[in-house]
Amino acid sequence: MNRWVQGLIRTAATWGIIIQTNRQCLRKSFRKHRRSLTRIAQGKTNEKVTKTIANRLFFQRASKVAFYLPFDGEVNPLYLCSLAHHLGKKCYMPQVSGRTLKFKQFIPNKTKLQKNEYNIFEPVGTEIISSETLDVVFMPLVAFDRDGNRIGMGQGYYDNTFSEKSRWEKKPLLIGLAHSFQETVLEPHTKDIPMDGVTTEKSFICCQGNANTLA
Repeated sequence: MNRWVQGLIRTAATWGIIIQTNRQCLRKSFRKHRRSLTRIAQGKTNEKVTKTIANRLFFQRASKVAFYLPFDGEVNPLYLCSLAHHLGKKCYMPQVSGRTLKFKQFIPNKTKLQKNEYNIFEPVGTEIISSETLDVVFMPLVAFDRDGNRIGMGQGYYDNTFSEKSRWEKKPLLIGLAHSFQETVLEPHTKDIPMDGVTTEKSFICCQGNANTLA
């Protein structure tokens, strides 16, 4: 292998380390900021996010919707989940399974929950649905940009779960829920699966040029 090729490999490896380090710094900073929010601030964001999503046709038309149980200052989607259940939609929550997620049916105030290895609650004893058949998946995140790039908690569960999404006949909409301060500029990673949209307390952001789909 000549020196020129070796130099390219070293450069690529160096940039990979820089990008990874930058992501780790962003993750630490945004998580700290997120945890510092008061209950009042959190509540206002949750209320505004719920109202924004409730007015979107893609949500109104969806019948199978996945949410998540909030952790570490994440935007709380349980108000939206309760609304979805009230409207007759089937609701689901993720359960860690190896390197991916399984989605299990969730009925507010009824489904039994237990903590996983990350100290996050998951549903137990309920029906599992194929990820391919979901209409909308609301996702937690630590940081995002307007191209749909996302930094999560670092384990890659959502990316692994939806890695084959582009090949599926039916493609669930992946919608991030975030505080507006979590917006930044990110370098995309080859294994990252971009989101279709992001909702904050300030606005709904359409990613990947799909404004018509996310009406």
